[in-house]
Amino acid sequence: MIAAAGHGLPWDLIGARLGADEGSLARVLTSGESLLVTDYAELVRPPETASVRGCAGAAVPIQWNGRVGGALSAATTAPHSEFGKEQLELLAELADLAAAALEHASERRQFDELIEAHVEALAAAMDMRDRRTARHSEDVVRLAIAVGNLLHLDAASLVELEFAARLHDVGKIRVPDAVLHKPGPLDEQEYDVIRCHSAWGAETLAGIPGLEAVAAVVRFHHERWDGAGYPDGLSGARIPLGSRIICACDAYAAMTADRPYRDAMDSDKALQEIVCGCGSQFDPAVVDALSDAVAEMD
Repeated sequence: MIAAAGHGLPWDLIGARLGADEGSLARVLTSGESLLVTDYAELVRPPETASVRGCAGAAVPIQWNGRVGGALSAATTAPHSEFGKEQLELLAELADLAAAALEHASERRQFDELIEAHVEALAAAMDMRDRRTARHSEDVVRLAIAVGNLLHLDAASLVELEFAARLHDVGKIRVPDAVLHKPGPLDEQEYDVIRCHSAWGAETLAGIPGLEAVAAVVRFHHERWDGAGYPDGLSGARIPLGSRIICACDAYAAMTADRPYRDAMDSDKALQEIVCGCGSQFDPAVVDALSDAVAEMD
């Protein structure tokens, strides 16, 4: 067992490993029963310190999901004082709060792992359907994260942005092969089909618990700053910032990649195209950040 935290104890005890069969605290961990002691040093071995020896104390288990995951102990430094039932009950209430917090953290970690598994599975499905689209998404992720950092997005928003960038084209899984793999430019009818991919992708992601916010970013990543985009014709700040970031990064990554019907543009020319769309297709603040991000990557 490890002393994870403490107050009023020697600093060298915090983080120290204690033997599972060492001291009375081990009995609390193995039995799940609370314990009162007249000498706190009986609970934790060592500390060989005058500040705790001879002090009354108690320890209670921290339990969740039917198992003991830790223990909470306390002692009094007042001479000739004892720990009684009232102090033990108070300590048990604190242990219940600690258990609830630890259970929540454990469930959140499992939930996050499940979300990541969904994202990886969808990304793998994209890769199997169209390797070119998957490679493009990887480029968009790299650019979007760089732009997000320059725009000072918080940690949670950056995670949402990363997932949305990775899955922004997941709706193309529903696009027929004849359209998705056409070697030349699309006609108007085919382009109408492709335009559905952002809404289709959002529908897929919205059905996965935990990815609702990501679904919104994906839905709006082809909206334009001037309102002439799709699928809903949103404009300006009504478009989620993550969508505005992906819109610009998506366009830059597409222009700088080879296509069956054209060669890739060089970076400078692609940036010029992005700057030309500043204030019409793209958010000006995002364009500035993308230009800085590309300069830092070169």
